[in-house]
Parts: sequence; C-alpha cells; structure tokens
Amino acid sequence: MVSIEISGPLLLAAAVLGAAWIYRDAKRRAMDTADMWAVGFFVAFVLLPVLGGLAVFVFYLQNRNRRRGSPVTVPGA
Repeated sequence: MVSIEISGPLLLAAAVLGAAWIYRDAKRRAMDTADMWAVGFFVAFVLLPVLGGLAVFVFYLQNRNRRRGSPVTVPGA
C-alpha cells in the first residue's frame, strides 16, 4: 500500500499558493468576498489537509463569477 504524506513546509507552501491564486482570481472577477475565499481555503487546507482544501477549491470554482466580456467600441457607431 502506498501512502502520500504532505506535512511541514510543503503543506504551508501549498496552502499559501492556493490561497493566493484564489484571492487573485476572485479579485480579477470583481468578487467582494475574495479575502474570505482565500482565508477559507487556507484554513481548510491546513486543518483538513488536502481534502478540505480541495473541497473548498471545487466549491469556489462552482460559485465564482463567470467572466464578462469587456465593452467594445464599434468604429463609426
């Protein structure tokens, strides 16, 4: 049986990188709760290693705002 263990600095690095990505992505999509998503991911990832973080990540991906196209000017209109 093979087991994978993520602990110590690697766990914290993965949690920080994941939280940073979620925060930047949520800010880019103009979500007011970007900071709460990032903190939720970090806490879940550290308290419930990997599975908790992945659950929050999947939930975030399902609930994030879809990108809206930017307004385009039409020449001569």
